[in-house]
Amino acid sequence: MSMQGQHFYEFGPFRLDPSERLLLRANQPIQVPPKAFETLLLLVRNSGHVLTKEELMKALWPDTFVEENNLTQHISILRRALGETSGAQAYIETVPRLGYRFVEPVRAVPASDDREVVVQRRTRTRIVLHQQNEEEIVQEEFEAEPVAAAPAIRSLGKRFTTRTWIAVGGAAAAALAIAFFVAIRAGGFSLRPAGPRTLAVLPFRNLKHDTESQFLSHSLADAITQRLGYFSELVVRPSSYAAHYGNGGADPRTVARELDVQTVLTGSYIKEGDRLRVSAELVDVATAAVLWRDTLDLPFDQLLTVQDRVAVNVARRLRLHILPQESARLSKSAPKDARAYEYFLRALFDISNDYQLSIQMLEASVALDPGYAPAWMALGNAYAGHAVWQGAEPEFREKSREAFDRALQLDPELPGVHVFLAVHAMERGELDQGLLALREELRLNPNEPAAHWWLTEAYLYGGMLQESIAEGERALRLDPLANTGSSLNSYLHAGDYDKFLSSLPLGESARTSFYRGLCYLYMRESSRAAVEFEHAYTLDPSLLHAKYGRAFLYGISGKRDEGVRYLTGVARENPTVDGEMLYKLAQAFATLGDKSSALSSLQAAVDHSFYCSSCMAGDPLLATLRQEPAYTQVMSLAHERHQNFQRRYF
Repeated sequence: MSMQGQHFYEFGPFRLDPSERLLLRANQPIQVPPKAFETLLLLVRNSGHVLTKEELMKALWPDTFVEENNLTQHISILRRALGETSGAQAYIETVPRLGYRFVEPVRAVPASDDREVVVQRRTRTRIVLHQQNEEEIVQEEFEAEPVAAAPAIRSLGKRFTTRTWIAVGGAAAAALAIAFFVAIRAGGFSLRPAGPRTLAVLPFRNLKHDTESQFLSHSLADAITQRLGYFSELVVRPSSYAAHYGNGGADPRTVARELDVQTVLTGSYIKEGDRLRVSAELVDVATAAVLWRDTLDLPFDQLLTVQDRVAVNVARRLRLHILPQESARLSKSAPKDARAYEYFLRALFDISNDYQLSIQMLEASVALDPGYAPAWMALGNAYAGHAVWQGAEPEFREKSREAFDRALQLDPELPGVHVFLAVHAMERGELDQGLLALREELRLNPNEPAAHWWLTEAYLYGGMLQESIAEGERALRLDPLANTGSSLNSYLHAGDYDKFLSSLPLGESARTSFYRGLCYLYMRESSRAAVEFEHAYTLDPSLLHAKYGRAFLYGISGKRDEGVRYLTGVARENPTVDGEMLYKLAQAFATLGDKSSALSSLQAAVDHSFYCSSCMAGDPLLATLRQEPAYTQVMSLAHERHQNFQRRYF
């Protein structure tokens, strides 16, 4: 049933409007990235028929070579948009080794059929309110959209002007506009959109192109991002997402599409001697409207005021409801010392490239301004990064803990600090502390994608697979890029291999290739697994995942003795206290036939808070261990700890 022409497509509670590029559920729009929308349209127009992966990729990316994972990622986004979760109705069926089929019945409704579809008639009314003090001009614009002869208001936007008369086009439009204005002033309607607003802050453009002030490009954007994290109605993409857009100048439309946001904050700056000039612009990408624009010309030693002035203006122009406690939190955590703040910003610029240099600057920053919580949080992260990624002495882990504790003492509601605490706690095997930190972050900001994403891992460690999946899916609804650099492993452990593969992050990385190979190994597709493990090791032979993948390669090729020697050396040279990595070590030893090492690694995984007994019970890679008495003992302990975890937190 290939359906073409000017139609709306209806299925279940959804309506797909190709001309307006809209997916609606009960007349409420659902955000879908452009390429995912095109994928859905192809599937819907061929409802009931299989479209091969090759057909879809050729149609979506003509004359362009892309990896198959790009397609699976868009299918994953669509499944989340359509509400497909475990136990929920499925719209898109995966046909193994072939492609996808849209299985829900589809009804094509002609766009001209106003008996069955929304007929969009748009009227635009301009209201100019003037008051005697000639301050600002208020311009109200809205679009009316009748549904089967019953008029309904679709949207209402707002700007400001002056005097005491109203000019409108048409008497009927005037009456309707006045009624809405009175209702809004009386609190009868909300100008704020349903659900959280989404925003990306781009690196600021250095107009002078000098190296001395280049640190401001990324670090100023990062500081503003951190301040905007105090507003619970706003979801701000992490600075790491926007970092690759370089020294400003990126097209906001491209950014909005790639980061799946509604608004983009761009800016530029120039430092001349002791003066700093900062310009910022907030753009609503859907309407191409500039919501706010301002230029700050100030002495350089007042740099510490920029982040709050920009953040508050952004919040106001997005019509966020700023709670009193949010204003108080902003004021409480403001920097006090200009020199300390400059050290802080310079450290943010270098933190991922040179932890040691960042540590020196952050230590100088907190010495000058010991009451600035964000600097302590950054210092805790730098200490941890230096220990984990650069092989620093164990004392840096303790320093990391102390710095995070200091940040919490100064500001218990500091955005992101509980997520950092949770991640490092779980890496140390302290699951309970990590879980409680994530729940505290979500108490403060229920729409924080990173907290939901890491809660996925915490629940997995405790053996709550379905709860873990639900948190991961919620994180991806809030932020489709939440899985950047990681994966929703609970799908794999639950045996939902297609969903696991489709949930892997876009792009090529050693970690992603390893997990794709591990999934193929679960599926008993050894040859495909070998290709992925080989690729992972080629991309990054220093990554622990890639080293484990190489051990699996030895097992696949039958070189078990050589593989055991190699993996034993890896475990000795790269000791880990992460429970899930110890579990993977057990899987690799089991695949190589070393039952003793596999069982001791499995015991270590449980001891380090990975006690997902259902993961172990259904794991095909541990099949050779199940007759061993020691395996029964480990399983009993894992099940007991899982039940205790369930009683404590659910």
